[in-house]
Amino acid sequence: MQFAIVARTIFFQRAEVVENFTIEISQRQETGKGECSRLRRNGFIPGVAYHRGTDSIAVAVPQRDFLTMAQKARLTQVFTFKSDTKDLDGKLALVKDIQRDHVKGTVLHVDFVTLKAGEEIHVDVPLKLIGEAPGVKTEGGILTFVTHKVSVTCLPKDIPTICEVDISGLALGESIHAKDLKFSAGVTLRDDLEETIVSVVGSRGSVAKAAATEESSEPGASDSATKAE
Repeated sequence: MQFAIVARTIFFQRAEVVENFTIEISQRQETGKGECSRLRRNGFIPGVAYHRGTDSIAVAVPQRDFLTMAQKARLTQVFTFKSDTKDLDGKLALVKDIQRDHVKGTVLHVDFVTLKAGEEIHVDVPLKLIGEAPGVKTEGGILTFVTHKVSVTCLPKDIPTICEVDISGLALGESIHAKDLKFSAGVTLRDDLEETIVSVVGSRGSVAKAAATEESSEPGASDSATKAE
C-alpha cells in the first residue's frame, strides 16, 4: 500500500538518507482558536497528526524544540514522536504543512503525517547541484536549473534527504534528465524519466561567436573577403 504526500556515467548523483529527529509531542484534548492561542502563549505549537484511514489526533509540540530541529531539517525529514499517548509514542512522521503568521513569521500550526515502517510513501526529494560545468566555465554557456526536486516512492527507512547531481561533466548543449539520476535500492523515481533537471545552453555571445567561426571556415569565404577589398 502506498501513501501519497539510469544514467550516463559522467553524471553522478548521491542521495543521503535522512537523520531521525525525536521530538516530544502531547495529545491535546481541547481544540479551537482559544485553546490554540493559549498553547502558543505557553510556548507550544498546536497541530494535528494523521494517517490515511485513521482519525486525526490534535497535538501540541514544544515551540523551541520544533524550531531548533526545523532549522536543521530537510524537506523529507523524518521525526520520531516521544509521547505519553500510546497512539503517538514511537510513531514516525513527516511534516506535511506549516502555517505561519505572514507578518511576524512565527509558526502557528503544524500538520504531521504519520508513517508505517512497511508502507511505501511518495515524497519529494530536493536536488542540489555540485561541481562546475565546463560548458559554463570554458565554453561560455549558461546553466539552467530547471527542476529543483523530484518525486520518489520508498519505505520510510529509505527516504533520501537530498539528491546531489554532479554537473562537472556537463558540456555546452548537454542536459541531465530525471533518468540520469541514480537512487539507492528501494527508492523508485515517480517523475517523467525525460524531464530535464539541468542543462547548459548557449548565450547570445557564444552563439554569435560560433556562427562567425562556422562562416569563416566555409570554402570560398577567404576568396570573397579578398575580392571585396
